[in-house]
Amino acid sequence: MPKFISNSIQVHITSYVGDELKHLILQRSMDTILYPGIWQVVTGTIESGETALSCALREVAEETGIIVKDIWTVPYITQFFDPKNDLIHASPVFGVLVENITDIKLSYEHQDYKWLSLDEAEKILVLPSHIEAGKVFQRYILDNPDKKMFKIKL
Repeated sequence: MPKFISNSIQVHITSYVGDELKHLILQRSMDTILYPGIWQVVTGTIESGETALSCALREVAEETGIIVKDIWTVPYITQFFDPKNDLIHASPVFGVLVENITDIKLSYEHQDYKWLSLDEAEKILVLPSHIEAGKVFQRYILDNPDKKMFKIKL
């Protein structure tokens, strides 16, 4: 029987470019073993003694160079199955809104990035959880005039 595990996070990064909201999408390096070349959002593994929130903040800084000031917990948990290890993973999702950032500092894990509308991002994202969680972040937080409900105080 598969076991359940929760040791990873997912983070959606957005910014207003003019009046238009854009989502940051990263392309994995061709040198990575898992999913080489796919477009994705920030993901990461929670290290020993680390909380999901501290992992999200660390992964955003490591993978993009962005220091987070505003972050929300997205009311959505991603799930995926690892057949090799017979594990079902459940990952909390976070959302970040940053001011116009044009200089993204990619880690070795990624080779390119794009700022896209949600519709554009949906067309190139491969993993369903990245698409669905992006929609939930936009609908319940970004499009909501009262963004306080899910906001995390840093």
